[in-house]
Amino acid sequence: MGIEKMVLVNIVGDMKYLDGALDRCCKSGCFHMEPALSKGSSGKSGLEMLSEKNPYTNTLRRLEELCRKLSITPTASGTDDDSFKTLYDFESYIDSLENEVGGFLREKQECYKEISEKGAAVKQLNHLKGMNTNFEQIFSCEYTHIRLGKLPIESYSKLEYYDEVFFFIPFDKDSRFYWGMYFCAEKDSTLIDEIFQTLYFERIFVPDFVQGTPEKAFEELNDVVNRRSLRVEEIDEELARISAKRSGEILRVYSQLKFRESTFNLRRNVASVNGKFYIKGFVPKPQAEGFKRMFEGLRTASVTLLPPDSEPDLTPPTKLKSGWFSRPYISVVEMHGVPAYDGLNPTAFVALSFTLLFGIMFGDLGQGAVVFLLGLFMSLKLKNKFGGLLTRCGLSSMIFGFIYGSFFGYEHFLDPVYEAIGLGEKPLEIFDQTTFILISAVAIGAVIIVISMLLNIITGFKQHDVERAVFGSNGIAGLVFYGSVLGIVVAKFSGANITTPVYIIFLIVVPLVCIFCRVPFSAAVKYRQWRLSEDPEEGGIGNFIVENFFEMFEYLLSYVSNTLSFLRVGGFVLCHAGMMLVVMTLMDMFSGAGQPIVLVVGNIFVMAMEGMIVAIQLIRLEFYEVFSRFYDGDGKPFTPVGSDMEINTSV
Repeated sequence: MGIEKMVLVNIVGDMKYLDGALDRCCKSGCFHMEPALSKGSSGKSGLEMLSEKNPYTNTLRRLEELCRKLSITPTASGTDDDSFKTLYDFESYIDSLENEVGGFLREKQECYKEISEKGAAVKQLNHLKGMNTNFEQIFSCEYTHIRLGKLPIESYSKLEYYDEVFFFIPFDKDSRFYWGMYFCAEKDSTLIDEIFQTLYFERIFVPDFVQGTPEKAFEELNDVVNRRSLRVEEIDEELARISAKRSGEILRVYSQLKFRESTFNLRRNVASVNGKFYIKGFVPKPQAEGFKRMFEGLRTASVTLLPPDSEPDLTPPTKLKSGWFSRPYISVVEMHGVPAYDGLNPTAFVALSFTLLFGIMFGDLGQGAVVFLLGLFMSLKLKNKFGGLLTRCGLSSMIFGFIYGSFFGYEHFLDPVYEAIGLGEKPLEIFDQTTFILISAVAIGAVIIVISMLLNIITGFKQHDVERAVFGSNGIAGLVFYGSVLGIVVAKFSGANITTPVYIIFLIVVPLVCIFCRVPFSAAVKYRQWRLSEDPEEGGIGNFIVENFFEMFEYLLSYVSNTLSFLRVGGFVLCHAGMMLVVMTLMDMFSGAGQPIVLVVGNIFVMAMEGMIVAIQLIRLEFYEVFSRFYDGDGKPFTPVGSDMEINTSV
């Protein structure tokens, strides 16, 4: 799988047809828009970038607010409906909708306001029922200062320590406060107020609409609150009826309005001159002709298709191509960015390596089947793209689980199957072949590293980067050195000796010299000359030797550490078997109904914990041991306009 070839598209036409051109760009679903002018070039050729306030934004906000009040989630859906032609059409529709529901919404707001005001008074009056006096009589006293409120219980006991003349009469009590009033002579009011303030007295302000005794006022206001609450419920039912009746229509209008608003925002990338608009962008090559045909019905508009490198200041976007098997792994690749347009698409390699390593590390026929079915459910029912990754990993886990002979922790459950197919016993006994498992894990890691180096070499040649492709630590020189060292190790294990002087000189020493002198060698190849800088700050040849010595030392360490890092693959094989052994041991400690419970809970625990850890470790291996060797991830992702509008496309 590679990277989709792009075509540069230039669109020119009369300004009065700009909206129609942008509509077609969005509905095509394949147009990646670029600014029509590069930075700093505005005005040089007479072209100016458009800068207009979006007239649809406020109207869209009005409709979104109405949707919120009608409990409708404003979501744009695919639609070909184009019944609303102008902004006036949308505003007229929203005006009519506001007239229909506006009265209910205003009444509901007034009810809420009255419930809030009088409900708060009801809560306070509930604690003053023991007063048995009209509020009018209390507040009409001319020579007596009176305050209603609540006093903390711990402060109430301190009142007896004051010599000043005042009285506090409690009417109610709860776990924290005494509710009541204090009164004193008007001439002492300032002093008494300060005393009660130090005692944390909280005053209650009785609203003007409260009249009569607290008991009577409580009943009247509580009745008003209940009636207003019932009215709110009636209004909500009426609004729900309107919402159910018109939600489909409202969402269709919202989709059109959202599309118009988003399309108008694209004008910021459009340039104009002498009544003409100028649009620029990229289209995948297979869809270019179909995109061009969409503009045949648009008067005065001309579409020109050009090679992607026609304008040096424009970088073509990257659209990854993938097959059925590797498609779910695009999200794993994009975690590290997308490759450059002239780079390499590693999706297929990631799909194969990720699936293979997951199966090795999480090998269990039964648990793998559960992962496979979970992925199938997520793909078919939930339409979640992560489900495709789970189905592939689950299938790999089932295959290696069959090789290990593991089925939900039962290590000999599949023995009859092996006998039936003529194997006699399972192919791999984990605890008896630990050395083989660990060596195999390192060998698989070495193969993956070699493939990563080959991908780096291919990428380097595609980008005409000699240092990267030939002399780098992951180029041809690095590959020869690494492969030669692996050859020596393999030969030692087999009892052979291949470390001849010729082998050492040409396959070990020469590649190391190439890596050490990669900068001058690549410059000599590219420019036919190279010399060390004479700038004292550069350090000359001494600085060159020191820097490259430590870099060479780092490269050598990375070869070893990256290879041994794959020991974790074998380690997780042993870890999985060990954890399931613990589950089976715990199950044997129970009897009767306890055994299946322990088996189920244990398997769920192992699947959840180890599945998560294995996934994390695989992502780490892919990033540090694979991607770090050849992947840049500095490309520009292909993002067609309209991809966030959920519209139906026609190309």
